[in-house]
Amino acid sequence: MRLEPCPHGEWPGQRLEANSVTCLDKVTTIGELASRTLPPRRVACLLMLVLAACAVPEKRVDRAPQTPSVRQQEVARPADKTFVPDGYYEKVPKLSKRGYLLSKLADGVYFFSTGAYNTMFVVASEGVVLIDPIGGKGPLLKKAVRQVSDKPIRFIVYTSPRLDRTGDAYQFSEGAQVVAHIETRNILEKIADPNRPLPNISFGTRYTLNFGEASLLLIYPGEGYGKGNIMIHLPKQKILMFAGVAPPRSVPFKNFGTVDIEGQIAGIEEALKLDFNRYVGGYFFRAGEKKEMREVLEYYKASRQADKLAMSRVTFKKVIAKSKTKDIARLFGEYYEAVAEECYRILKPDWKPRLMGFEAFARGHCDVWTDYHRARRAP
Repeated sequence: MRLEPCPHGEWPGQRLEANSVTCLDKVTTIGELASRTLPPRRVACLLMLVLAACAVPEKRVDRAPQTPSVRQQEVARPADKTFVPDGYYEKVPKLSKRGYLLSKLADGVYFFSTGAYNTMFVVASEGVVLIDPIGGKGPLLKKAVRQVSDKPIRFIVYTSPRLDRTGDAYQFSEGAQVVAHIETRNILEKIADPNRPLPNISFGTRYTLNFGEASLLLIYPGEGYGKGNIMIHLPKQKILMFAGVAPPRSVPFKNFGTVDIEGQIAGIEEALKLDFNRYVGGYFFRAGEKKEMREVLEYYKASRQADKLAMSRVTFKKVIAKSKTKDIARLFGEYYEAVAEECYRILKPDWKPRLMGFEAFARGHCDVWTDYHRARRAP
């Protein structure tokens, strides 16, 4: 083995190889090095280098990379600590090869769903009445209608001006008359969307659409869920459609989707006075029963009471005392968040096991009630 002293008389060298330590000076053998007088500390360093250089490297064996088993992968995958477990939920049924669900609600009345959205249509002797040509689902809806009838679509009914409910109307409008509330017509005139033809027939409070043996009662309960949002009652078949406000076995969507929370509750109460057994809620994969609409109404009222209690426990002064922010707008946000969290905590034991969507939307419902109690009616 050969060692070469580093510049400035420093040992060891800068590069270690199997047979030598190489620097930029003259070459010195081990014998020559031993005859020199070195400080003990440098001798120790030198011996370590010698031993390292003489060490026999471990023979490398290349192995093909192995894919861990599914079980190993599951064990190795870190747990998602941010996910809060679901409460009550219903498994979405497998869609048919056609890409939709279709079922018969009553004689001549059919329920259509894509899993997330739903609507209905009525087949009469003179043709078809189509409710809500759902945005992006026109081709599937056409297939569903043709699956049970080859009769032409004579009427299209908009339950609201919403794009997701009416976006594919243009695919069915040829030869059909469009019926909607006057507020829906006013909104669509402003939007001027060619895919949503303006209603040929518009009404105020109530309108009865008689078509062959079919009779549909169209009712406007007031703003509530939104201007122009109507319900449709088929008295003979005991079927109701009321989109958005009370999906069966689910809390309502974000912030109740409301423009007037009191009006929305009044609308559900008005709907429950009608004679129906099953209803189409506009969303998800099945029709609901009347008792399920009552249950959702109960949740509306329970969330209101929970927010009242939360506001009595969470005061603005307490939030200020704990807050670190100097931003007054953020402070208001922290107050709303604190009330919503307490309201959610109050609701959770009773409602998380009963209705879908609780974890997603309950706090937003509490926000709506907090704003209502601060701005419209004190708790």
